[in-house]
Amino acid sequence: MSGGREHLYYVDLVRVLTVGLVIGMHVLALAPVAPTAGIGALIIVFHVSREVFFVLTAFVLTYSTKGKKMRWPKFWRRRYLFVVVPYVTWTVLYFFANGGPYLGENFVQQLLTGTARYHLYFLLVSMQIYLIYPLLRAFLKATQKHHGLLLGFGVCFQLLFSLAVQRNWAFGPLAGWVHAPDALLPSYLGYILAGGIAAWHRERLVAWTRAHVGVAFGACAAAIGLGIGVYLLQVYVQGLDPLAASIVFEPVVVVESFGVVWAFLAAGLLWAERGRPGEKLIRGGSDASFGIYLVHPLLLQGTLLVLTWAGLVDYAQTVPNALVLTVLVLVLLPVLYLASGLVTAAARHTPFSLALSGRAWARPVRRTATAESREELALVNSGGAR
Repeated sequence: MSGGREHLYYVDLVRVLTVGLVIGMHVLALAPVAPTAGIGALIIVFHVSREVFFVLTAFVLTYSTKGKKMRWPKFWRRRYLFVVVPYVTWTVLYFFANGGPYLGENFVQQLLTGTARYHLYFLLVSMQIYLIYPLLRAFLKATQKHHGLLLGFGVCFQLLFSLAVQRNWAFGPLAGWVHAPDALLPSYLGYILAGGIAAWHRERLVAWTRAHVGVAFGACAAAIGLGIGVYLLQVYVQGLDPLAASIVFEPVVVVESFGVVWAFLAAGLLWAERGRPGEKLIRGGSDASFGIYLVHPLLLQGTLLVLTWAGLVDYAQTVPNALVLTVLVLVLLPVLYLASGLVTAAARHTPFSLALSGRAWARPVRRTATAESREELALVNSGGAR
């Protein structure tokens, strides 16, 4: 963390794990096999990456600013610099990667809606969070004696909204929102409130989680079991298509998301307390997480093109789906994660770092630099849209 706050090492691990879920979700969504019940079962679990990221975003924002006197124009200038520039850059890159100029696609529409690639909606929602964050912080302060009720409202809202999307309860002026919820902040209101409340009561939450690590992991396992069970009922009893039964706005995904984020917190606390094994790798992955998020769909697209050219996509149709899924999750996912991290690390050491990774240019430190100047440079490079 920046701004003189204690660095929360467990957040590094939470961020790394969540990015892994994001990449896994996109690998599964583009699996070169027909959608089956097995793929959908994995997708219904990996879908929680979106929700966990919004909880984490609100948590980090609230923790880093709680109790501080904020100059909001400065806050907005910095935050938007580190999000808008990469958003525009990657919208252009994905517009061309998708063949937009040759397919007659509308660039302006994609820029305004975050549809140049399936993951860019997150940056639009982040911009909305930054815009209303002063109001959110003031609201959390004003309601701090009622955060339990507020959390309950957020969870109930998220369940009801997911049900509305699932059942297509579209009416009046809300129809547009329910039909296209991905890039709109209100779609994730419950998760934003949960992240802010968790940060507001961080010390109590951390202490309670440390004392109940087994409960956290058990609750996560139960939530995932419930998610898969509901999904299988929809497929085999109600007869839904596997993809239709595993959409992200499923009420059961809400339950899964809170279970997973709590388990991730418990895992992060255990990791931090047991000497932080592999700390350099974890902190590096956390630092590069935004760049990895931005670049991995492009690398995945290139990988699929190569696999198609090599005939492996056709071959995947002739082997058991279980084998294909195993290769995707245990081989392609980590390789893609590593490759995205290496590309991001390389970009960080170029003048294009801000545009490509959303982080300040990691300029090399001259050997003649004083300890004080090295410390100042480290503080500059620790910035970013978090």
